[in-house]
Amino acid sequence: MLEKIKLKNSTVALIGIIVICSGIFLGMYEYFKEKKDNAFSEMNILLYESETPENIEVDDEKKPDIDKEQEPDDGNKEEQTPNQSQGYTYDFIGVLEIPKINLKRGFLDVNSRYNNVDYNITVIRGSTMPDTVNNNLILASHSGYCDICFFHNLYKLGKGDMAYIYYKNVKYAYKIVNIYEVQKDGTVAVSRDGSKNCLTLITCTRNSNTKQTVYILELTSKNNY
Repeated sequence: MLEKIKLKNSTVALIGIIVICSGIFLGMYEYFKEKKDNAFSEMNILLYESETPENIEVDDEKKPDIDKEQEPDDGNKEEQTPNQSQGYTYDFIGVLEIPKINLKRGFLDVNSRYNNVDYNITVIRGSTMPDTVNNNLILASHSGYCDICFFHNLYKLGKGDMAYIYYKNVKYAYKIVNIYEVQKDGTVAVSRDGSKNCLTLITCTRNSNTKQTVYILELTSKNNY
């Protein structure tokens, strides 16, 4: 009889341990799942305003006629206007540089009339600037062969390649951590670590009329210049 009681007690204790361990496991699973969901958030963004063509793979021979938007003299004009194509100048607020593909081009305030892929590298609405917390600056441009196809050579980039943003006298260094394709439907799902400062680049996928490529970069360093 005593042995039976001991056996029953052991069984009860074992079941209790299993229940406790299961509870701990489920609790940890939910905790880490929540952490992961918070870190890698997917944000669907409207890629362009309605007046901007949805298909950005163009082969225009000539930039549309526009009025010149003069840049204020801030004592560092050459750095702030690295590509004055067609003789036009713009009031750039920052500069994107990707040494591997010899790209150095300014970008405008999101509310500028020329913040449009038909004129410049475009700052997508929903972006946050590099000087904010857990930011994500989202830039888009044409690929293809034209004088406004600033992202023509983006396909040459791979994980680990670097890009730089010059903004408010600070140079931000970013490294590519992910590259993926999405359908071209006017919106883009941007999936990135929400706890990191990021740069996202978007353009049409090379040799495809139906897809766009998204490049996710994370901040590695920043320095005054």
